Amino acid sequence: MKKISIILFLFPFGLVMAQMDNDPLAHWSFDEESPGYEVIGKGLLVPGVKGKAYKFDGFSSYIEDKSLVDSKMPRSFSIEAWVSLGAYPWNWAPIVTIGKFKVTGFYFGVDSRGRVGFQMSDATSVWHSCKSELIPGTKLGMELGKWYHVACTYSPQKGMAVYINGELSGNYNDFEFKYGVRYSKLEEGFRIGMNREELAPTDPIRDWATWPSQYSFDGIIDEVKIHSKALSDNEISSLYDGVVPEYSPQFASRDFPKIPSSGRFGANYTRLEFYPEWDNIWPVGDHLDVAVQFDDLPVKVMFWRGTRYSACWVSENNKWMADQSRETGYNWFLNDGSRDDMPTGCMEHMSDVQTRSSRVAIIENNDARVVVNWRYLQMDVKFRQKDLPDNTLFGEWGNELYYIYPDGVAIRKVLPGRGGWQETILLNAPGTTPEDNIELEACTLINMNGESKSYTWEHGYPKFDLEAANIQLINFKSEYKPFLIFREGGSYSVFNGEVRPEYSHFPWWNHWPVAQIASDGRSAFAPDRAAHSSLSWGNTQGPAAMYGMTNKLKDYLVDLAKSWNRPPELNIHSKGFMSNGYDYTQRAYLIESDSKSTDLSFDLIANDNSPILNPAFVIVNWPGKEANLQINGKKIPEGTNFRQGLEYGIDGSKTLILWMKRTANKTINITLSNRVTE
Repeated sequence: MKKISIILFLFPFGLVMAQMDNDPLAHWSFDEESPGYEVIGKGLLVPGVKGKAYKFDGFSSYIEDKSLVDSKMPRSFSIEAWVSLGAYPWNWAPIVTIGKFKVTGFYFGVDSRGRVGFQMSDATSVWHSCKSELIPGTKLGMELGKWYHVACTYSPQKGMAVYINGELSGNYNDFEFKYGVRYSKLEEGFRIGMNREELAPTDPIRDWATWPSQYSFDGIIDEVKIHSKALSDNEISSLYDGVVPEYSPQFASRDFPKIPSSGRFGANYTRLEFYPEWDNIWPVGDHLDVAVQFDDLPVKVMFWRGTRYSACWVSENNKWMADQSRETGYNWFLNDGSRDDMPTGCMEHMSDVQTRSSRVAIIENNDARVVVNWRYLQMDVKFRQKDLPDNTLFGEWGNELYYIYPDGVAIRKVLPGRGGWQETILLNAPGTTPEDNIELEACTLINMNGESKSYTWEHGYPKFDLEAANIQLINFKSEYKPFLIFREGGSYSVFNGEVRPEYSHFPWWNHWPVAQIASDGRSAFAPDRAAHSSLSWGNTQGPAAMYGMTNKLKDYLVDLAKSWNRPPELNIHSKGFMSNGYDYTQRAYLIESDSKSTDLSFDLIANDNSPILNPAFVIVNWPGKEANLQINGKKIPEGTNFRQGLEYGIDGSKTLILWMKRTANKTINITLSNRVTE
């Protein structure tokens, strides 16, 4: 074979060209701190198999090397590299490529299932592809977090081959012509880590609502070499055997955010951290997320930009439960025109991958309760909205209030808008499947009579058939389990679509949370990324529902549902105060003061059908400051069982918020006195 002379000098920035065909034609070692090739995005140097390697963030990073401007490429060649995956690519991701994907040049990379692939053009209309096989048990290729030596070869005589850890893993020689690789625009050089042409994610639920997306290799690449001949099987094996990795691949944990317990009830602005590569793409400060904690419970409520601020109930072992936003849809194929010219697919919070419109704000934050506002635009994955319903150009918006109390119970109040909003959703952290987070007997339904029935997904979707069930308990693999309570007459139906039994008993998608792809639905087939699974839809029978987490028996949930659906009557004895009834959308009794009277006495008339369970009171125009509390003539000290807070209006008026840890099924008398008078 004729020797190939590529260039006549040594490049000082990491790509080394040689004149001997038994030496690397090109070599990217990534050991230089200041390489001359162009580095784009937020990747970084990390310990590699030898010296340093380049860690691509999966979102923004790639390397461009244009040093082969006037060079010719050999007819036969080989490529080798060491790689370790942090997650499987959304579609193909290149280790190294040159030319235009599926048109000219070659492409050596990894596909969405972890297979190694080598692809090339031969100056015909055919794009040739050779890739490694899937492992039958996992239906995947390379495992995550491990070093692999990968290689490919091509010669006009033997065709294409790919190797993993020194062993032949696939070959291809279905060439009608022996033209070799057809190149174009060599001056654009090599690209490492990111496609030149955006590709749509694989496994879409709706092809028509999935677009080409920017992403990069999610993992580490080291010691990329191009050889000017097709190496033999023995030579490939020797290259693999000749390197013992100096360092293990370094990947941070990708579990969902965790925060240390504050030991107090209240809300805080914070910046919830996921893993460094994801965190680094967000141009935000330290006060963008909201975390609510409890002093008497090991659970939390997280409003995190990774879920587009959908409120999540988090158990003591970091299992996450979420819900849907208001959602409508717009299907381009039902209308004239292109999907590129109109909103398309699901219109919901999940589509706002950069939280361009989704926002949370702490409205109240006192010892008695926390109130958080969540406002979001219903948009498609291209950040587009429908101009409905009133031609204002504001489009469809959702606006919600969360009233959260010290006992870990919250009311979600959804303000007027368009679209349904309740869908019971569990989140799956990277490294976990739905079955890791929830029992196959995933859901227990309960009605107000105390009847209950549990349902299993073991043999497919169940059918909910418990009559008048308005209470749902989600059987997380945790001590504290999420629950959801509707108004009487509300009901649940099983989410019964888009399951793939070969991968999970439950529907399982990874286009949300945290993902940055332009797709409103992508099936998951591996636990490499954050994902979600839906269990049910709800008919809430009103604009509010009750949420929480508990480790108590069903009797507690029945009493809680009764206390909210059938609240005890409040009877005021004092002059100067007026009852405005029970507001179930706040889980609170509303009382109005004439701002002059200082003592308030009233009865809560409870029974077995209308029990008292941790009631709250909102007293508008309360005079003075805090209040003293007596129940049935006995003074209750402020603290665990009695909490209060003052909220000041813009006009200086005061509203007293009180919450009591109290259960009873008979009438009690409550007296409040203004501390200013003492």
